[in-house]
Amino acid sequence: MKRQHMLSFLFLSLLFVTNFVSAQENDVIAIKNEINKWMRAYNHKDLNNSVAIFAEEYIGLYYGHSDQTSKTIRNENESIFKNKFLKATLSMEADEIVSSGDLAYVNIKQKWAFKPSISKTPQIVYEKGILIFKKQSDGKWKIIRSSTFPVNAPKETK
Repeated sequence: MKRQHMLSFLFLSLLFVTNFVSAQENDVIAIKNEINKWMRAYNHKDLNNSVAIFAEEYIGLYYGHSDQTSKTIRNENESIFKNKFLKATLSMEADEIVSSGDLAYVNIKQKWAFKPSISKTPQIVYEKGILIFKKQSDGKWKIIRSSTFPVNAPKETK
């Protein structure tokens, strides 16, 4: 009888862990998708979708800048996108995504490139940082906090 209880317990534990890991994997995939949508929208000058990833309560802490909100990010993107003499691109690589419940963090590398039409080469900024996501009531993941800092160019791009 004890053996049967032990087997039942192990089976239920395995079932729970499998479902828990599966839910975490689904969250990681959903967050990666949101990051990719953000990057595509920014690179196509799609203002609404370039800021859709930021929650209403978003606060960004960036080196050399005052705290940013979703509204200030929207205003900056709008200014950049309206400038027909500037090509701006964003590429990102998520090194690590960890979720627990309705919160997640992403260890991210970003490359921002800004090329005025009168220049032959873009100005490139490399950053590393942390993005904090919160799952919203509709199930979508949005950034509620972020902080990045400039880093040197990766060796292979110098």
